[in-house]
Amino acid sequence: MKIKGLNRFLLLLLSVLLAFLLAACGFTKNSGVTAVNNSVAENSESPTSNSKPLTESNHSKQTGNVESEKMINAKITVGDKVFPVKLYNNETTRALIVKLPMTVSMTELNGREKYYHLSENLPVKSTETPATIHAGEIMCWSSNSLVLFYNTFSNSNGGYVRLGYIEDISGLKEVLGKGDVQVTFEISN
Repeated sequence: MKIKGLNRFLLLLLSVLLAFLLAACGFTKNSGVTAVNNSVAENSESPTSNSKPLTESNHSKQTGNVESEKMINAKITVGDKVFPVKLYNNETTRALIVKLPMTVSMTELNGREKYYHLSENLPVKSTETPATIHAGEIMCWSSNSLVLFYNTFSNSNGGYVRLGYIEDISGLKEVLGKGDVQVTFEISN
């Protein structure tokens, strides 16, 4: 009788441990991306001003993105100004990388972002509604719009997939200007 009780206790303990591990794995796999119409809570350490550059460390904290450990180096060129970029290693970003290098005419929107409609949809498993979008972030919206943000603002729109971010946004707003602009996206060594 004692052995049966001990076996039940061990089985229950093992079940609880397995459930905990599976829940932890599921949390890591989601890595900050939630279903449409759910908000992602921003870390209080996240940058809130247009002048503070994003870094791999504070951007990972802000997005909860585990994939940031496998960042892909890229660059964006606007005129004669080059901006180093870190791209997330996710399915959507990898589909975009296949198209690089790419020079596109990005359209102005709302005094805070530039966008370009891709000719083909990128694969998107899930999207998010970031509570705050930061200057320097690069996202895909609605599976076919490449978006480059140059101002930080509160957001309530969904449908975004984070692709990466500009490491140092100094001068970004100035070179992007007020109208449409030519931007080159490419992988760097």
